[in-house]
Order: sequence, then C-alpha cells, then structure tokens
Amino acid sequence: MDEQLENALREAIAFLNAQGYRYAVVGGIANQIWGEARFTYDVDLKVQVPAMDYPTVRAAIRSAFPEPARPHAPPNPLIVAVKIGQVIVDFLLALPGYEEQIITRAVRCDLGRLQVWICAPEDLIIQKAIAGRAKDWQDIEGILIEQRGRLDLAYLEDWLTQFAELLDQPEILTQYRVLQARIAAVSRGNNHQEETDETANL
Repeated sequence: MDEQLENALREAIAFLNAQGYRYAVVGGIANQIWGEARFTYDVDLKVQVPAMDYPTVRAAIRSAFPEPARPHAPPNPLIVAVKIGQVIVDFLLALPGYEEQIITRAVRCDLGRLQVWICAPEDLIIQKAIAGRAKDWQDIEGILIEQRGRLDLAYLEDWLTQFAELLDQPEILTQYRVLQARIAAVSRGNNHQEETDETANL
C-alpha cells in the first residue's frame, strides 16, 4: 500500500479507536483485500454513530482533522470528507440497520503494517451494486472470482433483493445473477478442460 495512504489510514483509525467509534474500511482499500488489486487514492471508512448522535461525531472528526476535502461539494450530513496529509479520507456515518451491520460483520485483517477492520466481501459487493457504476460492477466481478466458494450467497441474494425492491432497480439483482452465471460457466469449462488434460496424460 502507498505510504501516504497507509499513514492517513493509520491516523484515521487511531482517532476512531481513541474515540471508541467502531468502523469498517470500505471502498478501494477493501477491494484490494477481497478482489482484484487496483490503486486507490483515498480512504473510505464506515463509522458507527453511538446513540445516533451525528452532530457530536461530525464535530469530533472535524476537530481532529480540520482540513476539509472537496470544500465546494454539496454538503452531506452523512459524509465528513477531510484531508490527512495529501490523502482524502471519507468518514461515512452509518445509518441504523444495514449500514451498522456492515460494521458488526467486519473482518480483522493485516494491511501493510496495520491491523484494521475490513468490511466483509459480501457487504462490499452489496455496496458496490447499489452504487452501480461500471467500475463497481467490474470490481464485483473480481470479488466474485477471487472469493468463489467462500461467499455467503444466501446473504447476498437476500440483501440485493431487498435493495433492488427498495430502490426500484431490479437491474441490481439481474446484473448480479448474470455475473454469477457467467463466472460459474467459466469455472465449469475450466474444470472440464483440466479433467480432459488429466485424462490425456494417463
């Protein structure tokens, strides 16, 4: 991991731990853990808000990291974007329900010289499917390939179905199932080829 990125992540996590705020690393850094590695320029952290006291958490973050990032972006009460060194760090304040579950299901991982809580691969897929950008679906495909056989498919189907209905975007579920079918077909083809090669070598 890039040194500036690692330093920013270390400072952000040290602050969250000192404040007693539970968190999960999401976004590009989580994708490096569960999917295909690609460089990321920022840090995204989903943060649990004790007693739903959003003003206090926002004020604590801004006091610790006074340099704002994207100062001209429209304000969003659920995102506190700051700069730590040269790195943009987005503190994403979790809503009750599913977003808090992202944090409770996070997995402890070694990342460079740090130990951090990373969102589970299933939750990374769900978040990216909701975002729905072309690069998000590319990332989802990479995660499905890298984590094949280790994912909780029932959990994925359940939450993707719920969000597809809630957002009135059935394509979320459709595109996910298309990717799963394509990856399964490729896997079957590879297994068949391996069996054929082994037979030929007997």
